[in-house]
Amino acid sequence: MFVYTAADPPICFDTGISEQPVKRGFDALGFKPEHVKYVFLTHTDRDHIGGLDLFKNADVYLSIDEEQMINRTTPRFLGFVYNRPLKKPYTLLKNGDIVHAGGAKIEALATPGHTPGSMSFLVNSSILFVGDTLVLREGKARHFSKLHVRDLTHMDIATQTESVKKLAQLRNISLMATAHTGFTTEFESAMSDWV
Repeated sequence: MFVYTAADPPICFDTGISEQPVKRGFDALGFKPEHVKYVFLTHTDRDHIGGLDLFKNADVYLSIDEEQMINRTTPRFLGFVYNRPLKKPYTLLKNGDIVHAGGAKIEALATPGHTPGSMSFLVNSSILFVGDTLVLREGKARHFSKLHVRDLTHMDIATQTESVKKLAQLRNISLMATAHTGFTTEFESAMSDWV
């Protein structure tokens, strides 16, 4: 997960795998989870929503196409394992929707593939949070998974490829943050294989 602290109040992108690491991280930052007023979920796999219950005062946002993953419409694995429902109310976003979160402008970018409703978020037209839409390997954007396992997990590499190509068209990105492989300040170089 990432905490964007340039806005007041701080904004979370995903919430980590469980509550304890989130509490430790917030202690180190000098914040409390109840300070967060906005949580944007890139998708609803358990390692991205595990700390959500800590954010009692936050409005939660996710893709309209991701709701199927938490309302038992679409299984995540093997045809019968589902992502857990969210215990908090949430707002559904479509591609291009904009949320003014404190002093930040957050643009929702549909980037399906890892899940049908995976979404990336562009903060103030320059900071990009991509969740599991891609990973960074040796400074270059790559598929999250090389496995073609759509029937088992609803990961769709062809769709994810189109999502990464869409992101590669963005300009003036000062920082791109991935969920599992860190971040880069060299966006154009990282995305050069996708344009």
